[in-house]
Amino acid sequence: KSGTNNYRGSAFTLFRDQSLNARTFSQQIANIEKADYRRYQFGGSFGGPIVLNKAHFFGAVERTQQDTNQAVNTLGLFPGSDGVYATPYRENLITLKGTMNLNPAHYLSVRYGRNNNSQPYGATLRNAPSAWSTSENAFNSFNVNHNWVIGGTRLNEIVFQYADFKNNIPLSSSDPWLIFPNGVRSGANPNTPQSTEQTKWQFRDDFSWSVTGMGGLGHDFKVGANWIHEPHLFATFNGGATPQLTMNSDALNSTVRQVLYNGGAADVNIPLDLFAFYLQDDWRINDR
Repeated sequence: KSGTNNYRGSAFTLFRDQSLNARTFSQQIANIEKADYRRYQFGGSFGGPIVLNKAHFFGAVERTQQDTNQAVNTLGLFPGSDGVYATPYRENLITLKGTMNLNPAHYLSVRYGRNNNSQPYGATLRNAPSAWSTSENAFNSFNVNHNWVIGGTRLNEIVFQYADFKNNIPLSSSDPWLIFPNGVRSGANPNTPQSTEQTKWQFRDDFSWSVTGMGGLGHDFKVGANWIHEPHLFATFNGGATPQLTMNSDALNSTVRQVLYNGGAADVNIPLDLFAFYLQDDWRINDR
């Protein structure tokens, strides 16, 4: 969307609670009632003129707040960890955009978008809370688009984008990771800590033109090229900060079947360049 010559706005909200929910499979196994559930989504948009018929602005925001719960039943192994725990989800979305008609042949738009969210990681019926963590994500995108009409039959469109992304899941605990045959898990989740980072630059150009005749009514040609440059595509995985013990039976005093210990850190950066090119011809042979 873009702004117009009139100031216009909108707003919305959504609410839902546990009244429309059924008992989940986990709740049935744990023999507990439906957990509390709340979901709010709300936001709005607003746009209008900066200079009439020439420059306009537009913005939109959205917020999601979801409050759910996860039942934990460790089958008697860790009674102090059994219970119902909050598993909140939060998300924010924002878009800001400006457009300008530089003259009848040139159009420019600039847009910024952001999305950040967080939610529990590793929350399951058989995982003690010590095995949980929080997954956090943040994404930013900056986009510039320029359209140039050449002589009424040709159009050139240039797109530039910069984007970055980051995911982070911190270490869940300093306790050893215990694995029991009945599926119960406790201690430092071996998938934590970990993170992923990405930086992306994109340059794209599309050129189209129309030609009459040439063996029929006419042709619509289009040619384009796209270059995506990712100098930073980075991942780190430092799992193994604590030993992982696989037990022989479903008891805390069980003998240990296997001990696994991974030391050090695993970091990798994979720079990436993608190149694409295409040529297209829409041929109108006759009026059918």
